[in-house]
Amino acid sequence: MSAKKAKKKKISLCMIVKDEERYLPACLESVRTFVHEIIIVDTGSKDRTVEIAKKYGAKVFYTPWEDDFAKARNVSLEKATGDWILHLDADEQFEQEDKAKILSLVRSGTAEGYLFQVINYNFESTGDVCVFPSLRLWKNKPEYRFVGALHEQISLSIIEHTTADSLSVTPIRIHHYGYAEAVMKEKRKTERNIKIAELEVKKHPENGFYHYNLGTEYLRLHRYQEAIQQFQLAWEHSRGVQEVWVASLFKNYTSTLLMIRKFPEALHLLNKGIQLFPDFADLFYLKAVCHFELGQYHQAAELFQQCLMVGASPTPQYPSNKALSNEKAHYALALAYEKLNQVDKAIHHFQQAYLCNRNLKESLYQLFPLLCRKDSMEQARTRLHDIVQPAQVEEYTLLAQIFMTWHQYSAARHCLLEAERIEPNNQQIFYLAGICSLREGNYAQAVYWFKRLDKMSPNYDVAQLFLYYCYAAVGQQEAALHLLSSIEKNEPFLRALAKVYLEEAALLLQEGLFYHPGSSIINPKQIHQIREVMSLA
Repeated sequence: MSAKKAKKKKISLCMIVKDEERYLPACLESVRTFVHEIIIVDTGSKDRTVEIAKKYGAKVFYTPWEDDFAKARNVSLEKATGDWILHLDADEQFEQEDKAKILSLVRSGTAEGYLFQVINYNFESTGDVCVFPSLRLWKNKPEYRFVGALHEQISLSIIEHTTADSLSVTPIRIHHYGYAEAVMKEKRKTERNIKIAELEVKKHPENGFYHYNLGTEYLRLHRYQEAIQQFQLAWEHSRGVQEVWVASLFKNYTSTLLMIRKFPEALHLLNKGIQLFPDFADLFYLKAVCHFELGQYHQAAELFQQCLMVGASPTPQYPSNKALSNEKAHYALALAYEKLNQVDKAIHHFQQAYLCNRNLKESLYQLFPLLCRKDSMEQARTRLHDIVQPAQVEEYTLLAQIFMTWHQYSAARHCLLEAERIEPNNQQIFYLAGICSLREGNYAQAVYWFKRLDKMSPNYDVAQLFLYYCYAAVGQQEAALHLLSSIEKNEPFLRALAKVYLEEAALLLQEGLFYHPGSSIINPKQIHQIREVMSLA
């Protein structure tokens, strides 16, 4: 075939959709400059999905939803006229930097199909991602069709008509947002998937892949014993490593065993998995966790180090959580070294964990007391400040909260004042500054901060508890009673107030009069009175 003719090869984007108006525009926008045809099969949308698809020039077809993903996807393949099929879901986006790579494959690629790296955003709060290879581009041939009602596969039919060597792994990226926690709840995907997976197992009891899918859905719902049963059946009915899902089976199976603390059983399975998949870093991480939980910290440290050495491949063959060979491996390694009393190594790896992923704030909470063991408190604060290098409000407030945890209120207050210079009306700053002043015994200053909170602040209610306490502490009984009268009919709030009052009083009684020697809060008579007022005596 001439180069000129090869350049004319066309790509058909094939999708199935239902009520995807939220995500579809970004998906289609990510591919509109290089696909030649957009095939949309709608399975019953009631929102603006079809309207949006047509806006992008899509050919829209309709088919009823029958709890069978393969059947619906094959409708889209039947309508495609391009030389190549590109498969995306509505909640996915093609990586723009990889446009030239996909066009190069279409022009001169020799494989029947290509696996792309799907970056699955599972955990919004931590920034964790799971990367797994998935067949997303293949030649448009009538014998290549999806199989499987859930987690449908196109690779099986391609391999059936060619060989496994006809598929090639590439570093081309797709971003997948649909399994982020909030979206999972919104779409109720797990409930839907369970229904389909259970039906598939009934239809095909000898198919290991269907057992694996059902076990995975049970795992999502924390139904661990049922998941283990399905994973056992999946392994019994698998054909070994030649099936692309088996690596994931070992990961999910052992993860489930860890959840119910069956560490010896998990270790036995992990040894087998690592033998079959020696470059799968996630399995090393899980094995390390087993040893850690069994108190075998030397073995755990060695395995966490192996995770870092194996690392995350730029073109992973398995569904890898990048954090397990990066920040989480550093964090876990630091915990192991701390158990072994190797403080310098623990400090290094807690620091590396945070630098790899600044969302992993817990590493700093663990790091600071270790720094204090090595140096003076002032030196430890300076070193932590240098690691974080605060420039944003969130970074200053993080440092403040760490310092407050270790009673370094003066340093915390300094961080909060720096944060206030950046955002003068930040409600969290007011609340934390109030707590900081309260802990120092500077009740008048605490009143100043707590009174700056507006009623829409998430900390407003609890701030009122501390505000009453501060009024009482400095003898402003009229202000205290006025505040109390405004909430006296709210019994849960009053009980919370009593709890705060008594806990703070107990703290002062325990620590003596160091912070505020003139405080009336530690008067036993007043403590008794507040108990009576709250009807808790």
